[in-house]
Order: sequence, then structure tokens, then C-alpha cells
Amino acid sequence: MIQQLHPQPTVRQPRRRSQKQPTSQRFLMAGWGLALLSLLFNIGSRLQATASDTKDQCQTIVQSSAVLSRNQLAELLTVPERSNQQLIKDIVAEPYCQMTTIELRDRVTAQREAYPLAFAPRTWLVMLYEDNEYAGFSFSFQN
Repeated sequence: MIQQLHPQPTVRQPRRRSQKQPTSQRFLMAGWGLALLSLLFNIGSRLQATASDTKDQCQTIVQSSAVLSRNQLAELLTVPERSNQQLIKDIVAEPYCQMTTIELRDRVTAQREAYPLAFAPRTWLVMLYEDNEYAGFSFSFQN
């Protein structure tokens, strides 16, 4: 019997590539997906902004130098709905402006007052009142 001094190399079968995409392709696809979502969101918010431009305009300027500090904003956001309007007035004296009234529910007219944020002047906090009661707030983003 002959003994082999040098074993024969074994022939390896070529590896099958998995059906997974390389990591760089997955990141590229995710990036394109996020870009598409961002584009759709921006188009939607522009259309919404143009529709609400007339609704979010000041009717009367009350105090042209009025702004909300971070502390005032934090305090306002803790006021429970249906509190007396005077509770809001105790935190902030006068608004920048009074906005056009709106009707959110049948035969209930709501008054709105806008307060620009001192740290983001193009962002306004809009306070909503129904019959001298605080009814809620929203943010308005000015162009």
C-alpha cells in the first residue's frame, strides 16, 4: 500500500450567493424611500399652507412687540381646557394679534389670539377661546 505524502486538495463547491442585496444597495433604497416620503410631505404641507393662509391671518394687531418665552409657553401648555380665559391672561398679558373668528362646531364661534414664540418668531401659538373659556391651542407656521 502506498501512502501519500501529500494529500490531494479537496475540491470545494462554489458557494451559492444568497438572494440578499448588498448592504450598500439596501441603504440606497432606504435613502430614496425617505427622500420620496419627504417630498410628498413637503408638497402636502405646502398645499395645506396655501389653503389655510387666509384663515391664519391677523385681523387686529393688539401688541406688536408681544412674544412668548419658553417659560410662558411651558406654563400655557399645562392649563387645562375649559379653564377661564383669565387664567391665560394671567400668564401672558396681551397677544400679538387677534385672528379671524372661526366656527368649529355648529353655532359656536371661537375667538383666536396669536403669540409669536420668542425663540422661533415664525412659529405662533394660537389660543382658542369659546365663550371666555380656553378651548385649546394650535401652532401656526408663518412664511
